[in-house]
Amino acid sequence: MTKTNIKNLPAGEYFTECMWSDSHAWVVVSRTAKTIKVAAVEVDADPEWKAKQEFYPGGFCGHMANQSEQTWIFARVRDDITRTIRLTKKGWSFKGTRYMEGVAREFHDYNF
Repeated sequence: MTKTNIKNLPAGEYFTECMWSDSHAWVVVSRTAKTIKVAAVEVDADPEWKAKQEFYPGGFCGHMANQSEQTWIFARVRDDITRTIRLTKKGWSFKGTRYMEGVAREFHDYNF
C-alpha cells in the first residue's frame, strides 16, 4: 500500500482516483459487494511544499523538478460530490477511470 501525502487526514477507508497523470482522494461513504459510494476529499496545497517548488524553463510553460515531493493538507470531505464506483474485471472504476483501494493520494502534474 502506498503512503498518503495528505496531512491531517482523518481515519477512514479511502480510494485514489487515477486520472491521466493526476490523482485525487475519495473517502468511502457506503459499500456493497460490487459497488462503493465515495465522497470527494478536498485538500489545500501545503505551504511548506509550495515554498520548496523548483520551477525551471522548458516544456509548455516550465518544468517542476520536485513535483514528486508534493504534500497537501486535508480541508474537508465534500458530501455534495459523490459517485458510485463499481467492481469490474479490471478492478474498481467509474466510467472507465480506475480507482486504487486503500490509499488517499493527491497529485497534480505540473509538467503537463
